[in-house]
Amino acid sequence: MKFFQRSIFAIASIACQGIAVANAAEYASEQAYLEEFPVVLSASRLSQPQSEAPNAVTVIDRAMIKASGFRNIADLFRLVPGMFVGYQNGHFPIVGYHGSIDQYSRRMQVLVDGRSVYLPPFSSVSWEEIPLHIADIERIEVVRGPAAASYGANSVQGVINIITRDASGANVNNVSVTKGNGGISDVSAHLGRAGSEMDYRITLGYRSDNGFDTEVLNDNNVTRLANVRANYHPSLMDSFDIQLGYNEGVRGEGGQTNSVPFADTLGHSDFQQFTWVRALPQFDEFKLNYYRIYRNSKDRSYMPAVVDINVYRHELELQHTLHTRGDNRIVWGAAYRVDSAEALSVSVFRMAQTFRQSRLFAHDEWSIAESAVLNAGAMIENDGMGHRNTSPRATLNYHLAPQHTLRVGASVAYRSPGMFEEVADVPGVYLARGGLRPEKTYSREIGYLGEFNGSGVTVDAKIYYDRLSDFIYYDPDPATMMYSFSNLLSTTYKGIEGTIKYRWGERSNLIFNYARQQASCAVTNEVLWPAFYQATLQAAANECALMVPRNSGSILLTQQATDDIQLSTGYYHQGKLQFLETLAPLTAMRRLDLRAAKTFGKPFQSGGGEVALVVQNALGDNYTEYAASPPATGKVIFKRRTFLSATFGF
Repeated sequence: MKFFQRSIFAIASIACQGIAVANAAEYASEQAYLEEFPVVLSASRLSQPQSEAPNAVTVIDRAMIKASGFRNIADLFRLVPGMFVGYQNGHFPIVGYHGSIDQYSRRMQVLVDGRSVYLPPFSSVSWEEIPLHIADIERIEVVRGPAAASYGANSVQGVINIITRDASGANVNNVSVTKGNGGISDVSAHLGRAGSEMDYRITLGYRSDNGFDTEVLNDNNVTRLANVRANYHPSLMDSFDIQLGYNEGVRGEGGQTNSVPFADTLGHSDFQQFTWVRALPQFDEFKLNYYRIYRNSKDRSYMPAVVDINVYRHELELQHTLHTRGDNRIVWGAAYRVDSAEALSVSVFRMAQTFRQSRLFAHDEWSIAESAVLNAGAMIENDGMGHRNTSPRATLNYHLAPQHTLRVGASVAYRSPGMFEEVADVPGVYLARGGLRPEKTYSREIGYLGEFNGSGVTVDAKIYYDRLSDFIYYDPDPATMMYSFSNLLSTTYKGIEGTIKYRWGERSNLIFNYARQQASCAVTNEVLWPAFYQATLQAAANECALMVPRNSGSILLTQQATDDIQLSTGYYHQGKLQFLETLAPLTAMRRLDLRAAKTFGKPFQSGGGEVALVVQNALGDNYTEYAASPPATGKVIFKRRTFLSATFGF
């Protein structure tokens, strides 16, 4: 509690300074509350100014994506306070928030245009297999905190909502080429046209590199993707959105670090998504969304056996937004999802598995006073494994003064057991007993948002205290001596994090993110394990404090040197941490990235374009990535990378 009290005092001090600045100016109208903060869509499913959302939300817009110079989508989350980004190998990114327990990061929901890509059987996101090119991203909204009230199970730490470019805004044709060291070789083409009733965009992409370019690891990879989005709007009331995507890749596996022979994993995935939106009177809206996802992975690193897994997902969701009166809005809806997985060769499950899930949700936004907004909502969910979970959330946003808001909220969220955790059957290794309880998180949060008029400074800070019970962890079955899974631990996460943005003039912009985090674990299950495992489990609990870096942060500085030259610098810091089940900690990361770009003609229009040079880890401060083996067998090290990109419009 001392930590919580100190953190409250720190945020209160910032808020008081903001009030003093605000009161020096004439008190503005109610509309002034809404002018400076961006509008976000993801926190409650309602379009709200950031200062009235029920959670802290970080927005990564197209300007930030471009200035970062990143090639991979996962790297963009280095720009979010409190978020961890690492790599198991050159093609397996790990993205986590407030505790990266293992390489699967099972507690973060990830959406692309409302389509969940958090897939069975391992309840994880395969970032490199999403049929999406980084240039097609319009913005990313990261809900920093539990959001199960809006998005259901597996949103216990937060939600990443990737919003792609609308077809109507893609009235341009261009081709891009990227070449660099480490085998970097990317090519993409973007075609689009906006019409009176039909808009479309088409993306074709190829991406390859040699991974970490080290002899101890086989992690070279090649990806080919195609993505199509079309929008048919026959009237002012109705809009029909169609999205199709395909991704295939060859990824190297094996290496000296894990004593697995060099081999390849072949994977491909596709999706189809159809959305109908009808505009109703008084800015109300009705939306019906259906999508299907298919993914196949053939891992040949276990030769002569091949781990061949098919995954299918179908989901249908109905959502209705309505204004009940001038100071009140409600969004409610229902959804039905079917997840299936089957192993075609080596046994992974006892048989083909199908889970059917349903959910009902509602959220109410009530302006209870001119300076106060109450957000309250809940989701009732049947997870298909015999559990019915209710996830409530309530938040009060109080405007201390124009452009200065204090947010206080609490929520409950669940993570359903993953398919593998519940029904795994790998001969001689895993035999799941089943009957797991969902993990449950209680979260409390206090946040502050401030816009300091005339100075170009905005502040977004929060403190949080999250307690997760019934943590699912592996344990040996005394009868078979194979591993199963049980609810064995409880974990606690607490900390303070925030973002400061500073804009001086129209050509310069600085974004500073910082997080200070703490984690702890305790053994809670009274089951009697074999003696050797009691020590192992207690050691895992003791390691829990290392699951998060104590200090982490980033700085992104962008300078428009001239009308056609842009310079940007990114600095990323992450303290030492260690994943559970790994034998070596990750060293502290200090990384400087540089980007210089020159445009010519009318950028991204016919005859125009851009040439950009990117240097990642410019100072050569090499750091280790995810390490699952002793240091003696070699470490995965991120070294300096340099690549040149050119984009031409036609």
